[in-house]
Amino acid sequence: MRRMGSRGGLVAGVLVAVATGAVAVALGVTLLLTNTIALRTSASDTLRGGAYLDATLAVERLIVDAETGLRGYVITADPLFLQPERAAATAMPGTLAALARAARNDRAFVAQATQLTTAARSYMATYVPDTIRQVVTDPRGARSVATTALGKRLVDGIRLQTTGLERLISADQAARQRAARASADSAVREAVLVLIGLTLLTLALGGILGRLVVTREHARQQAETLYLHSEQTARTLQESLLPPELPDVPSCELAIRFIPAGADDLVGGDFYDVFEVGSDHWAIVLGDVCGKGAGAAAVTAMARWTLRSLAAAALPPAEALRSLNDVMLHQAHEQRFITIVYALLAVRDAEAHVRIACAGHPPPLAVSPAGRVTAVPASGDLLAVWPDIRLHEAELTLEPGGSLVFYTDGVTDQGPGVTRSPLQAIRALSGERSAEALADAVRGGEGTWADRARDDIAIVALRFLPSERGVGEAPELTVGTAAT
Repeated sequence: MRRMGSRGGLVAGVLVAVATGAVAVALGVTLLLTNTIALRTSASDTLRGGAYLDATLAVERLIVDAETGLRGYVITADPLFLQPERAAATAMPGTLAALARAARNDRAFVAQATQLTTAARSYMATYVPDTIRQVVTDPRGARSVATTALGKRLVDGIRLQTTGLERLISADQAARQRAARASADSAVREAVLVLIGLTLLTLALGGILGRLVVTREHARQQAETLYLHSEQTARTLQESLLPPELPDVPSCELAIRFIPAGADDLVGGDFYDVFEVGSDHWAIVLGDVCGKGAGAAAVTAMARWTLRSLAAAALPPAEALRSLNDVMLHQAHEQRFITIVYALLAVRDAEAHVRIACAGHPPPLAVSPAGRVTAVPASGDLLAVWPDIRLHEAELTLEPGGSLVFYTDGVTDQGPGVTRSPLQAIRALSGERSAEALADAVRGGEGTWADRARDDIAIVALRFLPSERGVGEAPELTVGTAAT
């Protein structure tokens, strides 16, 4: 009887242990399923928010493309410049439909999305065709300040709406991610409790759960390692495309400012270079390759080293850029175009002579010793689009204390809220106009852009300071022979 009682107690104990283990397993499975469903819901919400954000940014991009093409057509009356506008007009209906669909799916900020859709549709359906017709019927009216200001006001309004909606979506996504992290933390705590209970009941089951936890942690560490490695690779690639140090240009000050468009972006296409070209001659190069990533990096490297390879020949700037255009057209790097300014500086005693060619790039600014600022009249077509390009060189002589400031369009293309141009920034500069001060003035103060720069920024400032300094008027500008 005693033996049967002990055996019955053992069986009962085993049954209790098995039943307790089964309940613990069921509880663990229930918790796991609940947390999995919650995480999947959070992931779906994040994906919807991502699609919402992509559609919003796509509307802004198409509006900017349409305005860019329209401005080029208004100025030149060449239908070729309407290609970006026509492409934007073709893509806009689908993009607006995607935006409306994303707003409905996300069930957030529907009113703001509707307002943005209405503004974009009105701009594309009314202002753009009216201006195109006006180019044919009244070219002067199409180029008038009133028409141009109206277009800028409409586009800036759309970009402000886009920025506002983008911030709302980003804030909503951040809140969802915080909730997802909190849910994940809770899931970890609950899983640990279940793991302890199951370990007490059965070492085998505890071992399996332990291996699952270790595997998940290892996967997380691997993901973090891969992210850090990719970030370091992008930073190293960007640094390899820029000169490691500035050369010592006789009788000149040099200042460089380079600001990538946000820490999380891929390597960009802005670059600069300063190098010696023969005796007493120096080349200053500033360029902007279309796009980002490995493709843009390849084009950047090719452009930089192609121009350096031409240094021995000491070609005039326009000829050097034509040679680069031929190389890029034959290489066919994913049809990426490039804007670039190339200056050839000759320094002899107390005189600095400069020849400048611009290929679709913002012209540099000439600053006299007395502080008068003028845009250098160099212009031309961008590279890697047409085999025959038009380049209009400009020549100038820098007096002692005179300066040149080169910059990429990231300085002026930072979205709504940035109203002061580089020319105005230099004019407002007080005190000594050193190269460092000029570069800082064009760059703008810290916190100029509340979130981050929308585009890369590259600035090169050069000031001529021979041993015998003098103070004079503005550098003398003479436009070189136009090449077509």
